[in-house]
Amino acid sequence: MNPVMLGILEQARTLTQFSPEDEEVLREASEALLPLADEVKKVFYDVLFGYEPTLEVFRNLSQSRLEREATLKKWYELTFSGHYDDKFWEWQWFVGLVHIQHHVSHAFMLSMMTRVQALLLRKCMELFEEASAERVFGAILRLTSCIAIFMVEGYHQQFLDAIDRAGLRKSLVDRLVTNEVRDMVREFRKTT
Repeated sequence: MNPVMLGILEQARTLTQFSPEDEEVLREASEALLPLADEVKKVFYDVLFGYEPTLEVFRNLSQSRLEREATLKKWYELTFSGHYDDKFWEWQWFVGLVHIQHHVSHAFMLSMMTRVQALLLRKCMELFEEASAERVFGAILRLTSCIAIFMVEGYHQQFLDAIDRAGLRKSLVDRLVTNEVRDMVREFRKTT
């Protein structure tokens, strides 16, 4: 994993408090969580295909819903297998890159992560005794929040890398954006 990824992951893990203890909790719960993959993918894609703005993203892909569901199932199984090594986090980073390619907004991604979290909360309450459900869902919440932060920041970093690779220096783009944002903040403050 490159130093940028490591730095972002360290920040995300620290701020979400996703810990080695959470990893152990998820390893122990994986037998109960992994069979939920089919339900998660159905709910996930029913929402996305039932909402016009997100459906538009899929109209521009050359993949069927079944292919997308297979990809989400792979993500879910990887995510809840209980193994969080460099390869796992590199896959999450890659998801952010794919989101750039397909113009998936942060709003779409974060909203759907929240849907997954809500579904898993309900399932934890059904599958585990109250104390265990709290412990397992707490680990799920910290993991999925850490993943979301990692993906969003990865999306941002990779977007900047793509700009750099296209021949525009990041430092120049950063200066231009900083200046424009400063002006936008000033304009906003005048109206509030």
